[in-house]
Amino acid sequence: MSMSVQNLSIVALRALQRNKMRTFLTCLGIIIGVLSVILLAGVSNSLRIAVRDKIQSFGTNAIMMMSVKKPFTENDLEDIRKYIPEVQYITPMNSWEFPVKYKNKNLNRKVFGVSNEYFKMGNWEIESGSYFSKSDIISYEKVAIVGSGIKKHFFENEDPIGKVILINRIPFRIVGCLQEKGMSLGGTDFDDFIAGPYSTMAMKLFGTRNFFLINIATYSETQVDAVKKDLLDFLQNKYSLSPEQMQDYKVSSFKEAIQKTEEISAYLSLAALAIAGISLIVGGIGIMNIMLASVSERTHEIGIRMAIGAKTKDILRQFLIEALIISAIGGILGIIGGILMYLIYTLAVNQPFVLSLSSIFLSFIFSALVGIGFGYYPAKKASRLNPIDALRYE
Repeated sequence: MSMSVQNLSIVALRALQRNKMRTFLTCLGIIIGVLSVILLAGVSNSLRIAVRDKIQSFGTNAIMMMSVKKPFTENDLEDIRKYIPEVQYITPMNSWEFPVKYKNKNLNRKVFGVSNEYFKMGNWEIESGSYFSKSDIISYEKVAIVGSGIKKHFFENEDPIGKVILINRIPFRIVGCLQEKGMSLGGTDFDDFIAGPYSTMAMKLFGTRNFFLINIATYSETQVDAVKKDLLDFLQNKYSLSPEQMQDYKVSSFKEAIQKTEEISAYLSLAALAIAGISLIVGGIGIMNIMLASVSERTHEIGIRMAIGAKTKDILRQFLIEALIISAIGGILGIIGGILMYLIYTLAVNQPFVLSLSSIFLSFIFSALVGIGFGYYPAKKASRLNPIDALRYE
């Protein structure tokens, strides 16, 4: 009479429990393979979402110009407008995290120093109040524009216009409140936003009148590549820069960011497949070796079971179940480890946590197939033992 799968599973679990350390070491290759797939798939998804957030903020016609050493000046902004007519919007940008306070409520938030064109680039509409005036920027007025999330946190049912908040203990009067924009794909709250005139922020908070970052938007996406080249030519001509000095400046577009992210994602996917493939094969070989050793050690036990009525298929199924349990344990531990490592990564680099259920499912299924595939030969060998010879085996 054949044994049920439940009874065979109990017998298999007892056999594995007799040597827990060996079982764990056998699982290790499977754990590493599955963990690698989960981690790398997660990192790839986080990078994609982070780039989409930027595109959602500024659009595919946006360009970022950065200086590593020498900061930009207001004169540079004016000259870029004259030199490159395809530039629709241009704004300097500085940002830093500061404590923000209103009455007894406190927050730590990134505060931006920008011009009004920053809001036009990102399609930020004013709900109440106004944008910065020309005199606000020229006279270094301590004024701020806030998002609806900041309004809800600090003011609840109050009108924020005219109220004074403390940014790094410096008083700023709110002149505008932005319309609600909602959450980004990566979980960034676009309404959790505070900005002041770039001139004021530079003088009062950032300790410099200049800036190292300029955001630019062209009239259309088709103009992006040409404007990027024009910006580099502008810098080289204005400051007579050598090729080595030009390395201190970086001009990039969000189109490029998309392409680079896709390339990185592809490399990460290949790396995940390679690591997983090697690890799972190593894990499978480990399962086969341990199962063969187990068959040799338990030859007498197999003989007894056959003598009292166990059939060939019972022995085959028992050892296959043992291999499947080992690979399943490895798969589960690998999934848990991969998720934990991915979570630590997202917290460390402040990127969105995007769990890929398909990578979890596929890696677990693949690990189970490896267990069955590599466990079949030892199981078949065990099932073919001659009961009499097995009983005589010492």
